[in-house]
Amino acid sequence: MNIKAVLFDLGNTLVKTWVPEATFHGVLASLGIDRPVEEIREALLRTEGEFRESGYRSMYGKADYVEYWEKWDSHVLRNLGISGHNYLAKEILIRWFDHADCVIYPDVEKTLVNLKQMGLKLGLISTAYEEDIAAIFQRASMDRSLFNVIVGANTVMKEKPHPDVFKYALRKLGVEPEAALFVGDHAENDYEGARAAGMHALLIQRENQSSESVSGFRRISSLEDVYKFID
Repeated sequence: MNIKAVLFDLGNTLVKTWVPEATFHGVLASLGIDRPVEEIREALLRTEGEFRESGYRSMYGKADYVEYWEKWDSHVLRNLGISGHNYLAKEILIRWFDHADCVIYPDVEKTLVNLKQMGLKLGLISTAYEEDIAAIFQRASMDRSLFNVIVGANTVMKEKPHPDVFKYALRKLGVEPEAALFVGDHAENDYEGARAAGMHALLIQRENQSSESVSGFRRISSLEDVYKFID
């Protein structure tokens, strides 16, 4: 591969992110509310189903950041049988990243710096809102300046695997798809999405992820393995 740019997914590729029900439990506890983690997990699943059934899930990335997440948190609270939805939903959004674990993987910083020193352009494409990306960077102590472009769900109001998300990042980088490599942990959203946009792709499978061979997928287990695929 004659690669000029390497782009990455964020969650579980560069940063190990939170378990939603555990984080929600921590935020509620800080508000003096105790609910079992399993009960919260079920409420989150019900909320996801309700959002899809009502069609509001399609507004993710299009709706205002605060509007979307306060509506989401309000529905979760309702499914938990907790009153005071509006006030508590605002508090949950404010307190979320005080309790959300965001830990950068040990192979990330060195690899990103080395790639930059090799003259490669770097990009980030995440399904998270831009506001959440910024908070994750801060929480994980990541250097935003390493990336030439950062794309979130509300940047182009579309999510991976839509080709427009990848093409937007490539235009910003000034790089053709065949000269770009994308690294992510999700087979459909990351690997197949990048391939559909004409890019090269790698599927990273870190700890606690399946190590079974996936036919037709180029796989790596550490970010440092990316060097093998760059000419």
